[in-house]
Amino acid sequence: MLTKYSHETKLNFSHIDCPVQSFMPCGIDIGYSAIKLQSPYSYSVVPSLCYKVQKDNALLIEDTDIRYRDADGTIWYVGSLAKRALRKDNTNIKQSTLLSRQRLQSDEFMVQIRIAMFIARLKNLTDTGYEVDDRPLKIQTGLPPEFHLSDSKEIKEKFIGEHVFSVKIGNRDWMNVKIVVGKNDVYSCKQPFGTLMSCCVDNQGQFYDADFLRRNVLILDAGFHTTDTFCCIQGADEGESITWENLAMQEVFRRTCEDISKNTNNRADISVFALEKSLADEFVYYGPKKEMYQFGQDFEKNLRAVAHDLIEQIMTTYNSMIDIDIIVLTGGTGAAWFPFFKEYFAELNTKVILAGEDEATFSNVKGYYNLLISRLV
Repeated sequence: MLTKYSHETKLNFSHIDCPVQSFMPCGIDIGYSAIKLQSPYSYSVVPSLCYKVQKDNALLIEDTDIRYRDADGTIWYVGSLAKRALRKDNTNIKQSTLLSRQRLQSDEFMVQIRIAMFIARLKNLTDTGYEVDDRPLKIQTGLPPEFHLSDSKEIKEKFIGEHVFSVKIGNRDWMNVKIVVGKNDVYSCKQPFGTLMSCCVDNQGQFYDADFLRRNVLILDAGFHTTDTFCCIQGADEGESITWENLAMQEVFRRTCEDISKNTNNRADISVFALEKSLADEFVYYGPKKEMYQFGQDFEKNLRAVAHDLIEQIMTTYNSMIDIDIIVLTGGTGAAWFPFFKEYFAELNTKVILAGEDEATFSNVKGYYNLLISRLV
């Protein structure tokens, strides 16, 4: 099933004993495919898709469906609800505002940030309402390595200030929200550094695996729009950190959309967003007679091809991996690339592991949280 290559809204509530009492610490990763967050109460994921709706006509509402209302009263669908309600001809969604570096200036990015901050403060959902921790937020976030120097000031400014909005989850009432974030309450790091921290720092902010840092480690953060690396040389030096925008899951989707169009004589014109919605069935309808095209084989072919292109680039960039002991695959789509890397490096003296096993999606943001705790204790 191709659904493993996309996300659905999952609000996972737990309780971490937190050594920080005066603030609410949280890690927030506004990914191109999904918003991931970690707080003492929650490790949750919400698809990054969001858009304005003219009328809130949704009749079938799941318990974790998210609606956002801005200060002007405009309603947005967010996450899985947005995916389900998306029409093929929807013109409200632009790739430039959701799947590019320019998204930082968009209204959509502010919606994503505010939803993440609200869920970070959410202790639990009751049948009728919300249990919220109102302590001031401290936030650790991250950016792709090659964007970090130029964009870290801007992403911090998006969090800082007063945020007034409303949220409705499931069929519960609307909740009015006010969050104030101070200028010294937001930190940013290179995105894959989060996974490095999740591998050797615990949620009490303490180092627990110094031996891991004594190796030469390459963190490979495979996301939707970018694939990023972070190289740590025996815990003492940072090697080359690279960002590729053309060797991530979005490229697999783009090639698959091209194949669908080509193999239907240009009669099936499908967007990246519409393709993601079709992953569960692995087919799309097209034409007035609703003909059906199965694209599963196209997707798998393109996944393997992009994975091998990525491996080739990494081998070139890092001198055939001569100095690398361990590759740690992480990120929202890290698990998708794992079989190809494991197969390629099976006969080489480089170990390939998947960060957090099945929790690779959360490895960066858990590392953000652990890093933040280490700053605050």
